[in-house]
Amino acid sequence: MESFKRSLEELFSDFTPPAPEGVPPAPGEEKPSAPAPAPRQPAEAVFSGREMVRQVEPEIPLMGAHVRNIRAQLLGNVLIILVVILWTAFLIGSAMVRTNRAEASVGEETVRANAALAAGKAAAELFTAIGQGTLAQDPRLFTETVNEARQRLGEAQNRLLESAADLPMEDPLWTELIRLRAAVVAADSWTTYLVNAARQYRWGSVRTSQVYLVPYHLQKISDAVNRVEQLTAERLAAARAEAEAARQMVRNVAIAWGAVLLLVILGVNFALLRSMADPLERLAEASARLAAGRLETRVAIDRADEFGRLAQAFNEMADHLQTLYNELEERVRERTRALQEANYALQRRAIQLEASAEVSRSIISIFNVDELLRRAVNLIRDRFGFYHAGIFLMDETGEWAVLREATGEAGAQMKAQGHRLQVGETSMVGWTALHRRPRIALDVGEDAVHFANPLLPYTRSEMTLPLMVGGRLLGVLDVQSTEEAAFDEDDIRTLQSMADQLAIAIENARRLSETAALLEATSPIYRFSRRLSTAATVNDVADVIIDAVSETEADGCVVVEFESSDGVPEMLSYRGVWRRDREPMFQPGMRIAVTEAPLPAPMLGRMWVTEDAQRDSQMSEKARELFRATGVGALVNIPLRVGDRSVGQVVILRSTPGPFSPASLRLYEVIGDQAAVALERARLLESMRQRAEQEEALRSIADQITATFDLRTALQTTLQQLGQVLDARGGYAELGTR
Repeated sequence: MESFKRSLEELFSDFTPPAPEGVPPAPGEEKPSAPAPAPRQPAEAVFSGREMVRQVEPEIPLMGAHVRNIRAQLLGNVLIILVVILWTAFLIGSAMVRTNRAEASVGEETVRANAALAAGKAAAELFTAIGQGTLAQDPRLFTETVNEARQRLGEAQNRLLESAADLPMEDPLWTELIRLRAAVVAADSWTTYLVNAARQYRWGSVRTSQVYLVPYHLQKISDAVNRVEQLTAERLAAARAEAEAARQMVRNVAIAWGAVLLLVILGVNFALLRSMADPLERLAEASARLAAGRLETRVAIDRADEFGRLAQAFNEMADHLQTLYNELEERVRERTRALQEANYALQRRAIQLEASAEVSRSIISIFNVDELLRRAVNLIRDRFGFYHAGIFLMDETGEWAVLREATGEAGAQMKAQGHRLQVGETSMVGWTALHRRPRIALDVGEDAVHFANPLLPYTRSEMTLPLMVGGRLLGVLDVQSTEEAAFDEDDIRTLQSMADQLAIAIENARRLSETAALLEATSPIYRFSRRLSTAATVNDVADVIIDAVSETEADGCVVVEFESSDGVPEMLSYRGVWRRDREPMFQPGMRIAVTEAPLPAPMLGRMWVTEDAQRDSQMSEKARELFRATGVGALVNIPLRVGDRSVGQVVILRSTPGPFSPASLRLYEVIGDQAAVALERARLLESMRQRAEQEEALRSIADQITATFDLRTALQTTLQQLGQVLDARGGYAELGTR
């Protein structure tokens, strides 16, 4: 506050505000006269003792000016250069394509020439092999050497065909290659005849054919090879000449069009610099005259490009200099308005502090949590003028902020829907609960973590504050406004102070409610003890236990009686089963062995509480699966012990994980202490009743036996009476003889 006051004093140190209209001066004080307004500076004015007459030159309107654009000029220059570069690249590319095509033609002609030479060489090797085989006169050697030569001749023939595949039929080279192939095929066919003759040892025929036909075939192949070589050489020379011409064209295009490109670049840059230098020089001269005090200086606007707009801005700047006095008056008005805004902020701060004090006084005497929250949100909304106010309290897991109270119909609807927000970065309430710090969204449309609630469509700004008590988070206070930027740092300090007081009030109300609930727990204990004293059978005891448990937050209860042998439980007998939210899995009257029970035998005889059945380490996997299938989230095991002997157990369960209230746990302990004695008493009564009924039945049987003297009738009567007592379906009597 002191720093703000000093800032105001410095701002208005040279300013004397006029007296308010309609307010008389104080006694003994003269009303200060308001300073006379200074006359406006005319167009022809005197500045700093120097007379500078404003001479307005007629401006050329932008619509009639010569329209040019520096950006368009730059773009045009770039396009011209780009066109020249692309045309040069196109010519060079065409020449390179021509060069590549010519070089490919050279390669193809070379391949054809090599194929023809290879065919001639293979034919010569064939004739040489025939001569060597004839001299040796060995059919096997003749056949092997000639066939190898024929194989090489066939490979040469295939290459020859491949080289001629892309030639048109009217090409002379294609005709000569076909002739060469025909000569090779004829020589190969004649060789087949020689191989067959050699296998038949007709060496005379072989020598005769060799003498007359070898020169003939050799001459034909040689002539064909020579003609192919001649044509290939001519085509190869033409292709090489074409390749050299194409390479020369590439060099010429690069040199010529490179020079053209250089000239184009120099020309367009010179024109661009000239179009920019002239207006810059005129602006520089006008600026120098204006800096020298010649305020009448203006720049003629003869173009509509960037320099035209710059000249127009220059002229507007000169005009603004002549309105300086008016701007000084405006500054005075702005300072007066700033002072009024500061006074408004101080008044708003005082109103907020008064509203905060009123809220604190109203909630400090309320000890009912629901009434406290309802009164708090309504007071906050009404006294601070907010659009909406709501209070979220953390659930038992600490993972969700649950809406406990909110204003208006939207708040009632959200409460009815069980509205809650997860702790995290997905909402402002969740963010505040996670970081335990206030958060402001001056514009909810731009805040990344704001939760857009369709029930509150007019929210424009929002603020959330943590409700903390001793470093522990109780919940979050959420206030919303229909105005943008409705909150500032002063609002945070004021509302945070009020939120701290609200958190203390909530904590006190909670403690009082828990204490009242703990005191009220004595009533269920009394009712349980009174009803338990009148239970005569084991089933009656189980019903009393289930009725007492159903009054707590439990969702189910199972009463189990142990059938023991020598003090060790062997069978579990289900005497009472109750579930609030579903059909129970176990039914009264079921009996299972202790070894088949879901819990280990040592756990049955001691009391233990688990708040989360799925995460309790002492639970076996079998027990977790059973609890998951039956929808058990938390449970309490209460052993029923008489002395050192376990006579049964009571299992109390709840569908959702979480702790049981202290009042409920106290009631469960009382159930364990009193129900064990009542269960043992009921078991003894039932045992005595059954023994009395059996003795009465035996006495009746004895009376009926003694009343008859017929052995058969006596035995039949005895079996019928025993069957009724023992609930047997049949029986027989067997008499022995001596």
